[in-house]
Amino acid sequence: MTARAAGVTLLLGLCVSTLAAPLGADPAPFAGRSLRTVSGAAIALDDSLAKGPVLLDFWATWCRPCEHSLPAVQRLHERFRERGVSVVGVSIDGPRNWARVRPFAARLGLGFPIVIDEDGALARRFRVQAVPTSVLISASGQVVRTHSGFHPAEEDSLRTALEALLADVRQEAR
Repeated sequence: MTARAAGVTLLLGLCVSTLAAPLGADPAPFAGRSLRTVSGAAIALDDSLAKGPVLLDFWATWCRPCEHSLPAVQRLHERFRERGVSVVGVSIDGPRNWARVRPFAARLGLGFPIVIDEDGALARRFRVQAVPTSVLISASGQVVRTHSGFHPAEEDSLRTALEALLADVRQEAR
């Protein structure tokens, strides 16, 4: 294997591997945690969990795969928001790029809340090592799925996982 091929393989591995929070991680990671959106609103993540599952999508303005994954996340937001699913976009951009986050989201037509992980606490909490990374959290606060990287089939996979979570919630309510 040439050095160039090894480098591409390593880079690809970093883009699609994940070291995100293990399944069944801390069931109350958001207790008292509030985030400020780029539009100035506050989001209490534990309040979002009280309504239903939460999909955190970590991304950055400089990430080309993120430009392809975010429209899929927007479609999931449109499909599931009326059913209690909260989608929150989490920009991991550094201070030099914070001014670019809002125009980037607007250009992509994102309608879900966007927060900037200014101190990296959320990314550390979920052990995000690459973007894009999606973290699906059940209404009980359990991380049920993580995925790094983007492939068009990921939208179907996330949709299926959300449907299963919502079906479980309906069964528990009976």
